Amino acid sequence: IERRGWRGINESKHANIKLVEDLSFWDETLEKFSESICLDIGPADFVDTEAFKPIGIEKNYDGIQISHWTDFKRPEMFIRAAGMLPERRFVKLGHFVEGGSELEYRLRDANIELARKIGANIDFPYSEAKENSDFPNSKESMNGYLNRAHIGVLTTKIEGINRFKMECLAAGVPVLVPSDVSFPTKKHIIEETGALFEPTSKGLAMAMEDVLTNLGRYNPRRYIEKTTGKPIALKKLRGALEEISKREGKE
Repeated sequence: IERRGWRGINESKHANIKLVEDLSFWDETLEKFSESICLDIGPADFVDTEAFKPIGIEKNYDGIQISHWTDFKRPEMFIRAAGMLPERRFVKLGHFVEGGSELEYRLRDANIELARKIGANIDFPYSEAKENSDFPNSKESMNGYLNRAHIGVLTTKIEGINRFKMECLAAGVPVLVPSDVSFPTKKHIIEETGALFEPTSKGLAMAMEDVLTNLGRYNPRRYIEKTTGKPIALKKLRGALEEISKREGKE
């Protein structure tokens, strides 16, 4: 099984199954690798819909962002947008892709200082954390955080089918995604699940206010249950494995 995240075509010539995240290359992948079984899913499509779900608790945050502290996640865009909405309350959790480096600490601290300077109403739990083990890491605890917010906010520059986005949608939380990201990151963002926004702080602030004012038009959990998530993705994968077994004459 081969997965190509982020963007582009799957290049492996030997993969029996290809998880095609960038569907803008779907037809090309089918033509170039006719012997492989192609599935229109990526790892984040296997989001655990039993663990990430609406639980009916009080929502005390307007928006939430969970992403690691690196420049390509563009945390400053989120912070400056929040600064334009001082009456709204947000929460930002950020772990460390490098396990906790001086560069990551400096980026985090600079963004927290920026939030204070411009009056952005953002809580930064675990702002003194030094390593990833300092953060809550159970599905239950993360689902609790998501359920406390009205919307999820993604400001990443480029990546695959973002896991945070999918966990939000499964929890019934609509997500905002910048319009300049690659196809996989935009996947599953439709009128029912969230919105794309101009990738500027002002564009994000306007989009957040619009979505928060019109929350009744979104139902991301219903969309997830019909379209993707662990049960559906596993069914597709199981079907592909069964097809390979038939080709090889094996159980």
